[in-house]
Amino acid sequence: MERSGLRYAAGILALAVAAIHVYWGFPRLVLYIQTGRVPDPRPLLFVGSAVLIVLGIARVLDGRNERAIYLAGIALMGTYIVGYGLWHTGLEHGGFWPWGPEPISHSDPAWQVLIDHMRTDELGVVSKLLEATLAGVLTLLYRHDDATDSGSDIPAIVRGE
Repeated sequence: MERSGLRYAAGILALAVAAIHVYWGFPRLVLYIQTGRVPDPRPLLFVGSAVLIVLGIARVLDGRNERAIYLAGIALMGTYIVGYGLWHTGLEHGGFWPWGPEPISHSDPAWQVLIDHMRTDELGVVSKLLEATLAGVLTLLYRHDDATDSGSDIPAIVRGE
């Protein structure tokens, strides 16, 4: 696949990841605002990070510092993936959060807990697959990005790259 095709694939994957996080987080965030309680920090973090993803896409389309944006996207996808695992194991489903629910501890090994959670969390599975794929595509773009022509002020997307 050409680099421009990878860029479009990354954009579509990034929009899908952002949409999933808004789909899951926005209704909960509205509920928390209405009740004045924040028992879980994830809705705010998910909606905020989805906005950052869309802003990152806009910056890439403008041809601005693409490598830094790719690197930030890789870090964010890693945070989503690792965060999912930590939330359901070490962080005991938000038991660390001062206003959160009672901690939910599992006696099984962490890998078993994650497999059990994934069996009942279809949206989580789709999200992790999209995030991992996006991280891979962004890594390819980061490693092979020579789109910025030092002599050109024209954004890469306009130049047809």
